[in-house]
Amino acid sequence: MKKVVIVTRRMIMGGIEKALISMLKTLPKEKYDVTVLVMGQGGELEEEIPDHVKVECLYGYENSTIEKILNWTKKGRLIRAFKIGWYTLLSRMTKNRFKQEWFHSKMIPKVETEFDLAIAYHVPASFPVVFVMNNIKSKSKIAWIHADVSQFVNALEPYKRFYEKYDKIFCVSQYAMKKFNNLFPDLKQKTSVFYNILDKKELDIMAEKDEGFNDYFDGIRILTVGRLSPEKGQDIIPGLLMKLRSEGSNVRWYCIGDGATRMKLESKIKEYGLEEHLILLGTKRNPYNYIKQCDIYVQPSVHEGYCISLAEARAFNKPIVTTDFVGAREQIENGKTGLIINFDEYEIYSAINTLISNQNLCKQFENNLKRSNVITTNEIMKLINSVG
Repeated sequence: MKKVVIVTRRMIMGGIEKALISMLKTLPKEKYDVTVLVMGQGGELEEEIPDHVKVECLYGYENSTIEKILNWTKKGRLIRAFKIGWYTLLSRMTKNRFKQEWFHSKMIPKVETEFDLAIAYHVPASFPVVFVMNNIKSKSKIAWIHADVSQFVNALEPYKRFYEKYDKIFCVSQYAMKKFNNLFPDLKQKTSVFYNILDKKELDIMAEKDEGFNDYFDGIRILTVGRLSPEKGQDIIPGLLMKLRSEGSNVRWYCIGDGATRMKLESKIKEYGLEEHLILLGTKRNPYNYIKQCDIYVQPSVHEGYCISLAEARAFNKPIVTTDFVGAREQIENGKTGLIINFDEYEIYSAINTLISNQNLCKQFENNLKRSNVITTNEIMKLINSVG
């Protein structure tokens, strides 16, 4: 069996993590011995990792740095204990993100096992990129680009020397690859596209497992799925919903996800009196029943890499409104399978209003999506060919 190791942050509820789960489920378990190294344990999706995949926490299972130092001291590993304390101190003394990641990689010993393939699987400027190159011995190494690198230009500069050493660089969309190649043109020959894996059959099965909406609302349900954070654009929703309702639309907007901007959203909901009309459902391990049951799906992101929740809405043939982020035009054909607009409150409002008032257009989008191919399970062959 070929040995594969994948380094990521935490298995929280997010697009990167869901894409990783899909890839792990698609990789033939009889041919590959897979280990996932996480920086922190306890994410919502950790239980979704297939049973045959080994999961280990890079930072150990202690609750504090002091506890780590004491444990290694008791074992007589004084140098290891010193390194943990020293590099933790250095990482806390700097505000430079790259230096913090570098010190963290020095804090953790090199992995003793030799692998056939090692993968850095997270955002472009992050710890896995450094750790895989510095701490893991492998015949081949791949870095995964899950984001629009134009959002990380300054942060990415010190990581370039690491990317130069990788054998391959996979980007999750054509446009994401174009952005990466524009930033690092000399790495173009080792860069290619690997679309996030989507298994329609599994989504259909998951959509039947749970209840979904249970509020007996008889109007139009709008749904947005994604982490509540500035780049996902949910801050724009209260104003949009106020305008839709003031124009007489009987709509209720639901958001699945949690995150840093939740309190801000809750404050706006209260300010605008939208408590019964803008519903924050929180994190849902199985959002597919909600996606299947909604009337309109809206993705108001400021920027994305590929956006797996948009792909999932396509899989359920939903009438879609999406902003024009990286990868959107690779998923939606504007005017045929959905509406693509700029991140602008009036444009998003107009697009939603168009779908509310034109059921024939909604039906046209649904029918066109049914005829399109959203299944990307064959992408796994790109990874299999990389291992050999």
